[in-house]
Amino acid sequence: MDTEGRRRALGTFVTVAIGGLGTAVAALAGAFVAPRRANRTGGTWRRAAALTDLTAGVPFAATVLVPVDDGWRRARVPQTVFLVWDGKESVRALSSACTHLGCRVAFDAESKRFACPCHGGFYDVQGQVVAGPPPAPLAVLDARAVVERDEVMVRV
Repeated sequence: MDTEGRRRALGTFVTVAIGGLGTAVAALAGAFVAPRRANRTGGTWRRAAALTDLTAGVPFAATVLVPVDDGWRRARVPQTVFLVWDGKESVRALSSACTHLGCRVAFDAESKRFACPCHGGFYDVQGQVVAGPPPAPLAVLDARAVVERDEVMVRV
């Protein structure tokens, strides 16, 4: 092999080696520097209330501690969900966040509707939009009633 061929081969080898080294350093930096995403598996089940706390057809405001891991800190943040029990074995969990701008809705027992204090949005007991600017119903969360343990679980 002539001198020119050896130089070309050496240049190719050095380029590939530096590229491989750079890729390895970037992968290691990404593993240690980038924040981890919370709830990669679709959430965890949390106890929201006792089944005996619920009244059939009447939304019950429950506070669930949601684990948050943003890469810098780990915390449990309280989140309000509304539990609506059918009186048998089924429980529906609704997010308390208005679908318009994310304000927290509250249940008005007199009008039997959820009301958003920000822009006048209203939802029925099932979370469907009744009036105002919300573009969609309240988000439905996974929920299950564990009758034998007298508890309601919500996936957050």
